[in-house]
Amino acid sequence: MKEQELSEKITAIRKGKRLLDSMLNRDWETGEAKLTKVQANMVQDVIDLLDSLNWAVKFSSYKELQYDKFPALDQRGCGKPVKVRSCKDGHGTKTYFGILIGDMALSIGHNIKDGVVTARHSGHNPAIFVPELGEVIYGCESWWGEIESEEEMDKLITDETISNVWYVKMLKEGIGSVPTVNALNKAGE
Repeated sequence: MKEQELSEKITAIRKGKRLLDSMLNRDWETGEAKLTKVQANMVQDVIDLLDSLNWAVKFSSYKELQYDKFPALDQRGCGKPVKVRSCKDGHGTKTYFGILIGDMALSIGHNIKDGVVTARHSGHNPAIFVPELGEVIYGCESWWGEIESEEEMDKLITDETISNVWYVKMLKEGIGSVPTVNALNKAGE
C-alpha cells in the first residue's frame, strides 16, 4: 500500500469515527446490542487497514537486510531411534517408536541493530518422525528419550515415569528451591 492510499484510508476512517462513538442499536424485545451497517463497515475498514499494514515496514530506511545462515534443521543425532509419548489430543498414552530427525526451527526471529535487520531461524526443538502415526512430533509436545540399547525398546513412557521426572515432582510439590546442577548430578548417581 502506497503512502497516499494509506493517508486516504486513515482520513476516511477518522471522518467516520464518530459513528463508532454513537450508541449501539438495541433490539427492543431482546435488548441485544447490534452495530448498524455503517458501523459494521467502519469496523471492517479498520480491520482491513490493519491487515494491510501487517509487516509494512519501510525497509528503505534500513541499511541492510541480512539472513543468519544457521540452518532450519540441525541434523545432529539424525537417525537415532527414540521412544516418544505424544501429548497431542487423540494420541492417547501409548509409547511409540520414533526416529530423531534433528532440531527443527519452529519460528523465525529478527534483530534490528544499527540499521541492519537480521533474520534467523529460532525456537529449535527436537523433531521426531513416528512411522506408526505418519507424523512428526516435536519434543515440546511429547515425552521422549533416546533408545540406547535393545532392552530399552520395551520400556514404556508411563504416567509414573513422567511423575518421577525431577521437575514434574518439583511442580507438583510447589516450586520451592530449584536444585543445583551438583544436586541433580548426585541424585542421578
